[in-house]
Amino acid sequence: MKKWMWLAGISLLLLCVWTVMEKGSGYFGKAYTDTEDFRYDFDRFTDGLMLFELAPPTFTVDQSVASWELDQYRMDNNSLTDQIQMVRDQYADAISAAEEEGDNSLVEELEEQRGEEISSVRENFSDDEAAKKAIIEQREADYEEALGQLASQKAQFEGQAAGYVYQLRDLDSGEVFTKGTISDEPFFEQIYSAQEPLYFSNGYWSFDFPYDDASSTLADNRFSGVIQIPEKGVAGASVISGINQFQLLKFFLYFLLAAVAASAWWLVKKRPVRTGWYTGLTSYHKWRKLPVEWKLIGFVVSTVFALAVANHFAAVLTRTWEGGSGFFLEVFIALALAVLFWSLTILQAIWLWQHFEKWSFFKEEIQQSFTASQVYSAQDAFLNRTIGFQMAWVLAVVFLWGAGTAFMILQPVVVIIWLPATLFIGLPSLLFLMTRFGYLNRLLKGTEQLAAGSMGAELKVKGKSPLSRHAQHLNVLREGYKASVSERAKSERLKTELITNVSHDLRTPLTSIITYTDLLKNEDLGIEERRKYVDILDRKSERLKILIEDLFEVSKMASGNAELSKQRLDMKQLVTQALAEHEEAVQEAELDVRVAAPDHPVYASVDGQKWWRLLDNLILNATKYSLPGSRVYIALTERAGELAMTMKNVTRYELGDNTEELLERFKRGDTSRQTKGSGLGLAIAQSIVDLHGGQMKLEVDGDLFKVTVLLPNH
Repeated sequence: MKKWMWLAGISLLLLCVWTVMEKGSGYFGKAYTDTEDFRYDFDRFTDGLMLFELAPPTFTVDQSVASWELDQYRMDNNSLTDQIQMVRDQYADAISAAEEEGDNSLVEELEEQRGEEISSVRENFSDDEAAKKAIIEQREADYEEALGQLASQKAQFEGQAAGYVYQLRDLDSGEVFTKGTISDEPFFEQIYSAQEPLYFSNGYWSFDFPYDDASSTLADNRFSGVIQIPEKGVAGASVISGINQFQLLKFFLYFLLAAVAASAWWLVKKRPVRTGWYTGLTSYHKWRKLPVEWKLIGFVVSTVFALAVANHFAAVLTRTWEGGSGFFLEVFIALALAVLFWSLTILQAIWLWQHFEKWSFFKEEIQQSFTASQVYSAQDAFLNRTIGFQMAWVLAVVFLWGAGTAFMILQPVVVIIWLPATLFIGLPSLLFLMTRFGYLNRLLKGTEQLAAGSMGAELKVKGKSPLSRHAQHLNVLREGYKASVSERAKSERLKTELITNVSHDLRTPLTSIITYTDLLKNEDLGIEERRKYVDILDRKSERLKILIEDLFEVSKMASGNAELSKQRLDMKQLVTQALAEHEEAVQEAELDVRVAAPDHPVYASVDGQKWWRLLDNLILNATKYSLPGSRVYIALTERAGELAMTMKNVTRYELGDNTEELLERFKRGDTSRQTKGSGLGLAIAQSIVDLHGGQMKLEVDGDLFKVTVLLPNH
């Protein structure tokens, strides 16, 4: 209960502060005669004084009737046929009743009256003079009614004028108007001079003559002199009532000011707030789950309502008191609403302060809010400024076009501007928008086909707009997708060949091992034959071992698990040593190897063991697949930032044009697979070059086979 008492107390305190700030300037250090209420009453009194006593204006009824008034009169009174029918309907029931009673004289009298009225209607409708007379008679009737209303306003003025005395002189005629005795020390006094006289300023601003068809002539008289309220006690009832209310409210506001200071000290010293009172509420935990927009909107709305009801309370408290229980009930309701909304506002302020204890918390929640996401999304419309400005332009044209159409309906003359703007701005902009949407729909359809796996036709590129660039990008994706499909088909084919080749190369030595193992089980087998079979098993096992090791090594390097131990080595010396190691194989293949290298050492940072394996594979590949009796050319050259090694030989077998497949695993130049080897030589070499950050290229020109290895040299 304590927390709600404190919340209500602080709300009441803030309401008092607001009331003092809002209304105090109109009461502190002022008298009732300084207030706007008194000035309003006094100006109303001077208006009535001029209107009813000092310079009453003259009124006349306009006797002229314009032709349009005649037309309006006849239109207001319906057509001639309708008016005659109305008269007949008016007498129909009375005549029928008289006929049923058999009173013929009454029937004749009623029919005679009906005929006279019908004749009058015909005369008024057809005769302009009769119509003018009817219009003027109606004006005079309205005028008499207006004079009666003005007389009642004069009675109101006389009641308000009680307590005022004056002595005024007409500056033009010199006539003096007096009422009562002028006092030396009046309660209120207003002096007029020749420079600032009393005169008609705004016509009938307080006392209206309620008749528009009367011509009135305002007097241009000007008066000097003085108007007074001699003593407070002799003032009129409305002035005395205003003085009493002013004094009471002035005392009440002073009391509120003192109460505010005392209450503020008491709340701070004796009843300090504890935020835990309010953050422990169940409603607080539900409130925390709301989006930040709803939290801020709730606080702003309650604040607006709190200020509104506080203004209402101050206005009710300081307006003219009517007395009675109704007034006090209205004050109580206004006070209760003000305390309620101020309490709700303060409660939300405490919750916001505790929830967003640090600015970073508030900033983070704002950035994650729905509004922020919508703003960021809206900003995306201008990621491409051309599209963003085109969109803004079209929206502006459509908006102005609609607004112009509505304005043209109200002011048809605007068609002079609206029609050219529609022809030269509105319709071209609409056509531009529809063209862009049509092009966008074609792009969307093409994208849908591409997503569904259909190549479709190539999209047309029109102009240089962002949509055209998008069409170009889609065409690039289409070509890429087409190439991807082709590459996937090729990959599937190579995968099938790989499985076939691996199966063949593993099965061949394995079959031999199984066969000769079964032969060795024969106990009648001789020693020489047994030794021969064991040698064959040894060769086949060694071949199977090499095949498996090569496969393991190339897989390891392709997966990126191989480690490099780089050293700065002389590449020229490595090539020389590798050739010397395979000199016997080169001689058996009847090859003539020619090496071209600089006279000085050629250094590069490589893993010596793996680079030796690369050279070994390339040289063995040349001995296996080169044409016997041909030459093999090996060249080392240094370029800017890289080292190039090339090896060229004339092939024994026809390779075709697709050199990329030679780098596939288990791919051989001998498609009949009669030569020795695993088919992994070039694949392993490619992996070694990739590990070193280099590049390996294969070229075939007829029977000439060329391998180029490029290695960074820095």
